[in-house]
Amino acid sequence: MTYLNYVILYCFLQINGERSVYSVFHILKGKKSSQSIQDAHIFHLQPFFLSLPKLKRPYFNQKVRELEKAGWINVGENDNARVSSEGPLVVKQYFLDKAFPSEMNGLIHGDQARLFWMRLSLLVQVLSNAKRQEFLYYPVQRNRQIQEWVKNCIRTNPNSDNLSSLLFKELTTLLNIQGSDPSLLVYRLTGYKDYGWTELQVAEKLGMDVEECRFRFLNLLHRMLTEIEKDPKGYPLLYSLGLKSDHRQNLTISTSKTYDLYKRGHSLEEIARIRKLKLNTIEDHVIELILTEEGLGIDPFITREDFVNVLKVMKEAQTKRLKHIKEKLPHLSYFQIRVAIAKAGETRESATRT
Repeated sequence: MTYLNYVILYCFLQINGERSVYSVFHILKGKKSSQSIQDAHIFHLQPFFLSLPKLKRPYFNQKVRELEKAGWINVGENDNARVSSEGPLVVKQYFLDKAFPSEMNGLIHGDQARLFWMRLSLLVQVLSNAKRQEFLYYPVQRNRQIQEWVKNCIRTNPNSDNLSSLLFKELTTLLNIQGSDPSLLVYRLTGYKDYGWTELQVAEKLGMDVEECRFRFLNLLHRMLTEIEKDPKGYPLLYSLGLKSDHRQNLTISTSKTYDLYKRGHSLEEIARIRKLKLNTIEDHVIELILTEEGLGIDPFITREDFVNVLKVMKEAQTKRLKHIKEKLPHLSYFQIRVAIAKAGETRESATRT
């Protein structure tokens, strides 16, 4: 068993058999669909969204089979995984010894962390080589947009010594208050004639499997970004590294278009007609907006009384299954029930701690 087995088992515990095993696969890969984003919110799996964008289905299936063989889950005919009575204890004991990625939030920092790391790693390489007057080397990041960003950063701050000092000061201050092992990041940085280590090399150096190394690295990046956003004036350079060009990137593109029309006062039916989409699709977008846009009201879609009634059924039956709630509250539409579930998911803690 590897670290990923226990992450997947934790996710199955959260979902509690109410989705197929592949809902977890899509969350780990960070599938930009309304359904995956909703599931990440509703089942409080935000930390793991977009944590493994290169995860392959055969490898995921292998991990699921290993959990099944160990007797920790039972996969039903509809690919729903039920965790055995032993499962919760197994997860708890494992994460007592191994660090749980409690600082991660892939829905907020998933894309941003990747952008931040690419800019940071290239900037460190460029400044390190500039200090030694070396200008012929292979850049660690080949992405043209990342390279252009670093060039613009250098143009804005032409004194490379001052820029290096500022970066060192901010990184040192930040890493000293993290409480995490800074070597997870430092070993991977490339400088003058000193190439950063791969994920595998860092894992071997620190005595952990590569999957644990990846999650701990992401946990560190996400925590750094959270700290930077709390105090942007204290980390002006690092804050600029993490700036996103599109403030809507946590929404799918289609949902953003729906939101623009909704804010102009169009009804859901009108939006469906304007966009030439099915009403169900527009309703999916609304659920995504409730989960991702702070303070979006649900009054236009469900009464306060009905919202409270849905919460009661969810609590009494310990389920988020639409069919079960519909049987108890037949006067409500499935969309109204989904609105209530989404709002309930938005107001709870972002991730249940192991």
